[in-house]
Parts: sequence; structure tokens; C-alpha cells
Amino acid sequence: MNNKEILSRLFKENIRPQMAKLSSSFIFMLIIALATGATAWLLDPAIEKIFLDRDPQMVWMIPLGIIGILLVKGTATFFQVSILTEVGQKIIADIQIKMFTKITYADLGWLQINHSGKIISNFLYDVTLLQSAVSDCLANAFRNLLTLICLLAVMFYQDWALSLIAMIAIPLVGYFSKRLGRRMKKASTGTQVETGVLASLLSENLDGTRIVKAYQQEDAEIEKVSESIYRRMRLIIKVTKTKAAAAPFSEFLAGFGIAGAMYYAGIRGIQGDLPLNEFISFLGAMMLAFQPLRSLAQVNTMMQEGFAAGARVFELLDQPVEIAEKKDALKLVVSNGEIEFKNVNLSYAESKQVLNNINLLLPQNSITALVGPSGSGKTSTLNLIPRFYDPQSGSITIDGINTKDLSLYSLRSAIALVSQEPILFDLSIKENISYGRKNASDKDIINAAKSASAHDFILNLPNGYETLIGEKGYSLSGGQKQRLSIARAFLKNAPILLLDEATSSLDSESEHAVQEAIQILMKDRTTLVIAHRLSTIENANKIIVLSEGEIKESGNHKQLIEKNGLYKKLYERQF
Repeated sequence: MNNKEILSRLFKENIRPQMAKLSSSFIFMLIIALATGATAWLLDPAIEKIFLDRDPQMVWMIPLGIIGILLVKGTATFFQVSILTEVGQKIIADIQIKMFTKITYADLGWLQINHSGKIISNFLYDVTLLQSAVSDCLANAFRNLLTLICLLAVMFYQDWALSLIAMIAIPLVGYFSKRLGRRMKKASTGTQVETGVLASLLSENLDGTRIVKAYQQEDAEIEKVSESIYRRMRLIIKVTKTKAAAAPFSEFLAGFGIAGAMYYAGIRGIQGDLPLNEFISFLGAMMLAFQPLRSLAQVNTMMQEGFAAGARVFELLDQPVEIAEKKDALKLVVSNGEIEFKNVNLSYAESKQVLNNINLLLPQNSITALVGPSGSGKTSTLNLIPRFYDPQSGSITIDGINTKDLSLYSLRSAIALVSQEPILFDLSIKENISYGRKNASDKDIINAAKSASAHDFILNLPNGYETLIGEKGYSLSGGQKQRLSIARAFLKNAPILLLDEATSSLDSESEHAVQEAIQILMKDRTTLVIAHRLSTIENANKIIVLSEGEIKESGNHKQLIEKNGLYKKLYERQF
């Protein structure tokens, strides 16, 4: 995406809705520009009336005029800055909401290959740079351009020949700014990429603190993060130097125009062709024009920083969604809850086949278990039911309806998921249990906790159901977290239940409590269980043995033991 496309899209999606406020801001900019030009023009009558004509009335009228002009300019500046700040923050908020919406609805596969630290960097750092380019650079450029035009008008009014000589430096400043802009974009892109890398490293270290300490890798991690910090520092220095170069070089080039105008004015002054009052007014306008010209020279370099950020922001926003529902999607109303896989094949991007020709029936109110070696395709099979992924071929149906024909909301509303690693939020116990049913009553929440064998330990917490559990539920044990996850599934009361190795990481005592809760939860539901500990699924109606993405065996526990195949080998290894 080039700069023109980024600017066009920004205007269409973010700037145009704010045009009413921006229009009022532009009016204040025009007032500022006119006030600046009026200040320079007043030098002409000040010299003529006070110093040449010695008019006593003008001694107090012109200073009062200057005070009035500066009061108007100051007031206009206040309102202009206030409006632009509001518009800029609104743009940030709108883009961040769009980005979070995109991330929330993004495909699971895309999220898994993009580090959360880099996404957070896009969300916080890049959006701020983009907003700065829009509300600060573009708006200030417009204001400075208006001011420069007004001051040039005063200069031409006083002496057009001197003005043309003074303007000779403007093309040079423009050319130099363009060159700096290219350098700025390259350095800024590198800075933003490195910021994402640094955010990723910090995120990994915060999540993996126990492992870092257990394996004595503190110094290695410090060195790794330090290298990223220094790389980012060098890029920031490069960006800052590029910004800093714009102003002095612009002043230096503008000096040629000023020097030429002064030389020509001096010759005409000696010859008596240039009145003093006109020259002073011209000189004042020319010196005042110095500031907006210098600011305009910096705009291009600063805009490139925003364009580099914009490219990354829009790349995220334009990420295509593969798991999407049809416009005429059906609402799922589960009658039986029978799930069927027909000739399902699945492969992830740039990887080998994960599932090969899977045919599987999960009858109503039955318990089906998936077992097999690591990497055999168990979790991939489970992930297809709620459409976290879609198969390349074949179909998954619920009560005979293809899941691709269903609305995602109704499909996932009919499914409760309990994963190996329970996901809890930095909220209260009550809010975590009711995460899937925000309007649940306290009675329903307590009943769900009781069913999950969680009620007793919750009451022993400092604030009971109102206890805040901290980030990822750090204040709870593994078994307690898993029971809250099960309570959440109880409260959702969905007809289809997916259990992804829900007890594999628990100790024996916790596993026993959790397993009892799961047995109650599975009653009268169509359940698919991924089992690590085979003792937990001996009573399953059907056990499917997967290996290398294919179904190798199926049957109940007794039948599979008698077959003396892969299942029996897996079972004997555990006992």
C-alpha cells in the first residue's frame, strides 16, 4: 500500500466523518493565518505614522491593535488545538476499536502464527503514530500553509520583486524534504518492526517466568531483550536525527532567499527606491514566514513515519477472514445433537495433511473419546466442530445440517468447551463463571459451581464469589481453575460438549474432583473427549484411535483391548 492509498483510505474512513469539526478547526486556522499576516502588515503604518509622520494618536492605537490581533490569534489557537486533539483521539479510538474487532473475529490459525506482542505493538504504537500523522502533521501543515500564504501576500503587497527573490529557496526546501522523507520512512518502518519484536520478547518472558528461572536463563533473556532494545534505540536515534535535520537545513536553504532579498533591498534602499516603512513591513513578514516554512519542511519527514505505521495497521485490518458465515446462514436449533464427519480432510497452511478422510459419527447423548499419539490429529478434529478451522474437503454436520451453512453465533452457542489449560480472566469468580451467560442469576451461578464441585472452595475465598482471581487466575490451584472452567460449561448448558484433555495437567486428588464434575456435565449431552489418561474414558460409548491423521481403530474399551492393536499398546504404556 503506497502513501497515496493510505492517505485516501484515512480520509474516507476516518477523516471524512470528522469533517464538521475539522471545518471549524480550519476556520480557526484561517483566523490564525490572517492574524499573523496582520501583525506583519501593521509594521508598515507603525513606522510611517509614528516614526515618520509623528502622529501622537497612532502611538496608542497601533499597540492596541497589536494586542487585539494577538488576543484573537491566541483564542483561535486554543480552539483549533482543542478541536484537533478531540478529532485525533477520536481517530485513534475508532481505529483501535476496528483493530480489536478484527483481532477478536480473526481466524484462529492467523492468530496462532502472529505473536500477541506484535499485535499489541500495532494496536498501541502504530495507531498513535498514524493519528499523529493525521491530526498533527496534516492539520499543522494546512495551518502553516495558510499562514505562509498570508505572509507572502503581505510581502507581495509591499514589494513583488523582493518577494520573488525571497521565494527562490522554497523549491530547494521541498526537494530536500522529499529526500529526507524517504530516509524517514525506512527508519520508521524498522523502528516499528523492532518495537513488535521487543513486545513479543517481553510477553514471552512474562508468561514464561517460571521456566526462565527454573533453567537459569535470566542472563540469556536479559541479553536477548537488551539486544532488541539497543537495535530499537539505534533506529529511534536515526529517526530523531532525520527529523532534526529537516529544520536546520531548511533554515540554511531559506537563508539564501533572505540574503538575496536583503542584498537587493539594500541596493534599492541606497538608491532611495525603497521606503523604510515598506521594507520593515516586508522584513517582518519575511521573518515571520520563516517559522511556517520550517514547519512545512518537517511535515513530509513526519508524515512518512505515519505512513509506515498506516501500512502495518491497514495490513492487519485487511487480513482476510477464512472462517466466515454465509449471508443466508441458518440458525442452529439442536434437536438431537448428532454430529457426523464425512470424508473430512484438513491441512494447515504450508504443512502436511493433518486429517485424512475422517468419517466419524457422534450419536445423540453419547460420549465419544479421541485417543492417539501426540500429533495424531485429536485437537484438530475437535477444533472443526465449532469451526475454529474449516476442512479442505468433506463436511461436518449437526443434525444433518452442514456447519458451514449455520450462523457462527448459533453454532457456538450450542457448544461448551473445556480445554486442557483453563482460560480465566482478571475478573471475579462470579464473572468468570457467567462469562458465557452474562445475564445469569446468582442462583444459577451457584448451582453451576456446586455441580462443578467448586462451591465449597469458592466460599473459603476472601470475598467468595466476588473474589478477584488475578491475571490467568494465578491465585487459584490448577484443580480450582479447571472446576471454574467446568462451572462455566455447566452454566452455559449447551447440548454439545467438547473436552480437550481437561484433566491431563492435574494431580490425582484434583483429577478425581474434576473427573466427578465432568461425569455429571457429560450426562444427556453429545460429548467429544480428547483423553490423555485412558483410565478416564473406559466408560465411553465409543473410542476412536487416531494416528497420523487417520482413524486406525474404533470401538469401546473392551473391544479395543481384545483387538490387541494400537489402543492396547497405548493403554499398557500407562499402566
